[in-house]
Amino acid sequence: MIQFDKINKQILSSACLQCEDEYFQPPSNNIPKVGCCSYSPTFYLLEIAKMINRDEVFFQNHILRHPKAHISPFHITVQAKVHPDYAHIANKESLSKLAADDLRHAYSVCQYFKYEKGCSLDPSFKNSVCRSFICLSIEAHLNKKEKESLQSWTHMIKHEESLFQRTHEEALKKLGMDLQSDPSAVVDYFKTLQN
Repeated sequence: MIQFDKINKQILSSACLQCEDEYFQPPSNNIPKVGCCSYSPTFYLLEIAKMINRDEVFFQNHILRHPKAHISPFHITVQAKVHPDYAHIANKESLSKLAADDLRHAYSVCQYFKYEKGCSLDPSFKNSVCRSFICLSIEAHLNKKEKESLQSWTHMIKHEESLFQRTHEEALKKLGMDLQSDPSAVVDYFKTLQN
């Protein structure tokens, strides 16, 4: 039911194509079924470094300059597309922040999701959430050994990203560089690391 792609360090499941998880079902027939790809991905320094060194043009045009990109000093979040039906929902303002976020999420689709295909990102550009997330309906069908493997793989994926983030965020701070004030300096920094 699950497998581990060692090259790209990602957990995969064919069950995702027919997502059964109740939380990820579309709120109406007008909304396409995209499962957990209703997410707004955040790209941390690990993914940014990989993009810069493998396809800088993609990074510049589809992440850094994306019209829905929210650039923070050491990560970039690309906000999901929100279906137009969301605008017609009444009484959204009366919801708690958590309930409002959940409702908006139900009407959202990741900018990199392609219908009939799934994620259009190069697997090495996916963040740790996208590479490790398995929903509860899939996890419920795993045997004990598969659950242990899932836990081990998830820990490895998260550890790699957090270690890279801490190390390079600290180095960039010491150099006085960040993605908000001088993204080109950050690009040059990661290019230098590969040489």
